[in-house]
Amino acid sequence: MNLQDIIPKLDHDGKLVILSSAIRTLDYGFLTVFLGVYLTLMNFTVTQAGLIFAGIMAGSALSNAIASWKGDFIGRKNFLLILAGLMAFAGFCFPLASNVYFLILIGLFAVTTSSGGDRTAFTSIDTAILAQTCRPNQRTLVFSYYNLTTILTKAIGALLITIPHFIQSTSDISEINSFKLMFLIYAFFALLSMLSYSGLSRNIEPDVTPKKRHSASRSKDEKALIIKMTALSSMDALGGGFVLRSFISFWFVNQFGVSLFSLSAIFFSAQLLNLTSVALASPLATRIGLVNTMVFTQVAANLTFVGMAFSNGLSVAIGFFLLHELCNDMDVPTRQSYTMAIVPAESRTAMASLNNLGRNIAQVISPISAGLIAQVTFLGAPFIAGAIVKLGYNYALYTMFREIKPEG
Repeated sequence: MNLQDIIPKLDHDGKLVILSSAIRTLDYGFLTVFLGVYLTLMNFTVTQAGLIFAGIMAGSALSNAIASWKGDFIGRKNFLLILAGLMAFAGFCFPLASNVYFLILIGLFAVTTSSGGDRTAFTSIDTAILAQTCRPNQRTLVFSYYNLTTILTKAIGALLITIPHFIQSTSDISEINSFKLMFLIYAFFALLSMLSYSGLSRNIEPDVTPKKRHSASRSKDEKALIIKMTALSSMDALGGGFVLRSFISFWFVNQFGVSLFSLSAIFFSAQLLNLTSVALASPLATRIGLVNTMVFTQVAANLTFVGMAFSNGLSVAIGFFLLHELCNDMDVPTRQSYTMAIVPAESRTAMASLNNLGRNIAQVISPISAGLIAQVTFLGAPFIAGAIVKLGYNYALYTMFREIKPEG
C-alpha cells in the first residue's frame, strides 16, 4: 500500500479549504447541539423551535440558490468571504433576539445549520474547489479527509456547550446570559474562517469561457443527471429534516431530562463515531462501489431511527443514536465524489449547489412538519416519518444510478 492511498496529495488551495471548513465547523458542532438547549431555556414550544430550525434551513437554501445562479460569476473566493462575513454578523445578532420571528429572520442570513451536516453554500463551493485540487483517483479519499476534519472539529465544537456552566460557576452572570455570551465565540470563529479563506488563489475559479458555457447548455444528459440527483437529494433531506441534530438535542432534553454535561458527552461520542464512519467510506467504496456504499449504509442508519422512536429508556435511546452515527456518514464523501465525477468540471458548482439547494428546501418543510407531528402524536414520531422517507430515497437512488459509473 502506497502512502498516497492513505494520505491524499492536495495543492495549497485544497489545504486552505479544509482548514477553513474545519474552523467554520467548530461553530456548527457547537450550534447544532447548543441551539436546542438554548431554545428550551427561552421557553419556546416544539412548534416554535421547528419554525426557527426551518428558518435556518431556509437561509441555507437561499445561499445555495445564489451560488447556483451567480456563484461562479461572483467568484468562488469572494462568495466564500461574503458567506463567512454573514455568518459572523449573525453571531452578533442571535443573542439580541428573543422573539421567534426575529430568530427566524436571523436564520435567513446566518449561513449556518441546525442539522448534523453542513448544507450551506460553503460546502457547495468547497466541494467544487476540492474536486479540482487533486487527482481523479484520489477524489473520494480527499472528500473523506475533508469530512473527517470537519467531523472532528464539530466534535470539539459540541464540547463548547459546557462553557456556560463554567461561566456561571465563576461569575455572577445568569444562566440565560451565559448562553447568550456563547454567540460571541461563534462570531469569532466565523471571522477566523473568513481570514483563512482570504488566502485562496485565483486557481480555484472555474474556466467559464463563452464556448464552455454554450457547450454545457446543450448537454441534455448533463442536465438530466443534475435534475435527478437534485430531486433525490431533496427526498433524502426531507426525511433527514424530521430529525435535525437540534431536534435530537431537544428530544433528549425533553424526553429523558438529559443534563447539559450528559448531552455534550453523547454528541461528542456521536462525532467520534462519525469519524469512523467517514474513515470507512473510501475503502468500502473501493470494494463495493460508490452507489452501493451510499445506499446500503444509509438503509442501516435509517432503521435505527425507528429504534430511537420506540426507546423506553435513555440507555437504549443512546445506543440506537450512536449506532445511527456509526453508519450515517459513509454516504457523505462518496456522494460528493460521485456527483463531482459524473459532470464536467465547469458544471461542478451547479451540481453541488443545486443538490444542496434541493436539500435545503426540503429541510425547510420537514422541521415544521416534525414539530406538528410531535405535538399531535408523540415526541418520537418524527424519527419514524424521517426513516420512511429516507428508505424511499435509498431505493430510488439505487434503481436510478447503479448503472451510471463515475469517471476517474
